[in-house]
Amino acid sequence: MAEERSAAQRAARPADVGLRLCSHVNGKRRSTPHLKMGPADVTFSDVTHVVAESEADQRTEARRERADRERSEVRARILEAARETLRGGTMFDLTMQRLAADVGLSRQTIYRYFPTVQEIFRALSDEVISEIYSNLPDLPPSDPDYMSAFVDVALSVFCADSEVVRVLVLTSAIGRATGDWVQVDPEQVLSSALSAVSPEHRRVSRDPEVAARVLVTYFRGALYGWAAGFLSDAEFAQEVRKAGSLTVS
Repeated sequence: MAEERSAAQRAARPADVGLRLCSHVNGKRRSTPHLKMGPADVTFSDVTHVVAESEADQRTEARRERADRERSEVRARILEAARETLRGGTMFDLTMQRLAADVGLSRQTIYRYFPTVQEIFRALSDEVISEIYSNLPDLPPSDPDYMSAFVDVALSVFCADSEVVRVLVLTSAIGRATGDWVQVDPEQVLSSALSAVSPEHRRVSRDPEVAARVLVTYFRGALYGWAAGFLSDAEFAQEVRKAGSLTVS
């Protein structure tokens, strides 16, 4: 009798499996024991749980990406409104109150993105520098024409939105003078670039530090004259290019 019952139970298992399959396929979750068909098999409830977690992770990631995208869009709107203000005014016209009105946001929202006006100026300056270094000449630094090509790139970026960049230059100068603005010294940037150039191709001086110092001194004179409105874009470009032909006795 025991053997007959055991055989009957074994014969009933396929049907039992089929019932459990149907219960999950139909989307009905029952509090029945899980059927284990082997040590490596996974129950349907386990699969359902994993799928649910995967879908939840996807929704969370989608919300995070959407939030990041919205923050980037708001930040871009604030910076563009700042540029519009600087194109028709001075550094003193850029205030949180005016930005909030122009962008259509509260001042508290503006402060969350930029705690101070100086942070806005810094962000705008960083974008200018990033634009230059994103368009570096397609030449090795050792090429004798590299510095001339580098200057051409910088001038094109500076003059593309000269009304804004002029204000940024003056604001940066004031910040350095008061110690409120930490900025990479352009002499260090030029010295690094000139160090990669062969000595015979350094027109100003064979010493990269001396060459950088002379170029920066001349460049700053042209830069601040341009920023103050004494030089046009064309005159500024002409004066900057002259720096490459200077010599040191």
